[in-house]
Amino acid sequence: MSAADRLRAIATGQGALWRLVVFFCVGVTLVAAAIRYPQAFMDAERIARDNAALDHFDRQIGGGNSVYPDQRLLVEADARIPNDADFDVEVGGRREGWTDLTVPYAETYARYLLLPRRPSDGAAWILCLGCDRAQLAGADAVWENEEGDALLRREP
Repeated sequence: MSAADRLRAIATGQGALWRLVVFFCVGVTLVAAAIRYPQAFMDAERIARDNAALDHFDRQIGGGNSVYPDQRLLVEADARIPNDADFDVEVGGRREGWTDLTVPYAETYARYLLLPRRPSDGAAWILCLGCDRAQLAGADAVWENEEGDALLRREP
């Protein structure tokens, strides 16, 4: 059987349409991969280089930049709260410098960042974002900034 006869059998035999569809899909995939792969590889390499240029602080807290107005609170909480301790997040009324993410996601982000520590109502450690300290009897500031954010601790 000659090459021409084989091609004619493939093109006109049973299941010829499905074979044609498969060949077309494989061809399109190969062409797309040949065109897009080099650019996708260069993009991934650029992103990796950009991430490698970040310092430790940006790698650790970077996601909280849009949630917490002053990331120093998170750094202090991470450094001072023992790994087996619980914490609570108290958020006061909205202030200048806060984003739309601050109030709804402050506790969620702290929960992620401060693992293995767990959030708990009435915990000894409190991350206070402009909260009303009068309602937190017995809580003393361990760290605070000028805007009223503070890391508080209650004696158990």
